[in-house]
Amino acid sequence: MTKKNERIESSQTLRKGIIENLTTRLADSKRDNPVTARLDDEIVNMLDILVKLDIFKSRSEAIAAILEKTLIPQREKFKQLEAQITKLEKIQDTAKELASDVLQ
Repeated sequence: MTKKNERIESSQTLRKGIIENLTTRLADSKRDNPVTARLDDEIVNMLDILVKLDIFKSRSEAIAAILEKTLIPQREKFKQLEAQITKLEKIQDTAKELASDVLQ
């Protein structure tokens, strides 16, 4: 096996291990929602290093994997937050109706 092939195989093995460690959803998930983010140079450089090492195919894939690693374990807390937001929205709607009554 040539050095180049060894590097490619090593990168693919490393990539597979990292992606499996980061998330089980990345390979199976369909990422259809583009999100624009402004990042500082240091973060972009780190992402580029991961891409150059063939750990991730793109910055987008790296960001998705890292975010999933961070957010997915907190899924239940986000469900609780969503429920609280729904309650707040109902209170706001009621307050707006009262305000409208007062101002008419």
